[in-house]
Amino acid sequence: MSDSVYFGLFIVGIFLLTGALVVGVGALEYEVTSLGTVKEVPDDTESLVVYDSLSERDRQTVQRVLAGERLVVRDPTELPGPRKTKGKLAVQRDGETYLVTRRVFFNWRTKFGASSIAMAAAGLLAVSEAVRRQHFPHRTVVWTRR
Repeated sequence: MSDSVYFGLFIVGIFLLTGALVVGVGALEYEVTSLGTVKEVPDDTESLVVYDSLSERDRQTVQRVLAGERLVVRDPTELPGPRKTKGKLAVQRDGETYLVTRRVFFNWRTKFGASSIAMAAAGLLAVSEAVRRQHFPHRTVVWTRR
């Protein structure tokens, strides 16, 4: 095969890796869980709010989380608190301070997550095979070695 075919395989691999990053954005989701009550608000807390000052939707979300439920949402605007970002949120209610964590994670179980992983694997395979064929033609493919 010619060098241009190996270069083409390398470019296809790079496009697959780039596509995996783009598609992987669709697999990002937000998790909201309760860390329980605290005596002092930790320094790394993003916001401190009074329960009654939250919107009705945020109050329902915080109520469900404080009851022990783990909520997963796709849209960051559905996160409770004044700042719709990841991080810890301290909620004061009935003289108690509750700590709620909001984190972003890659959900590989979604169509976007599985597609992203498959594209990344195919891209890595294409790039590594192009490099092997161009620079190390005397070596066999790893899985055919005896």
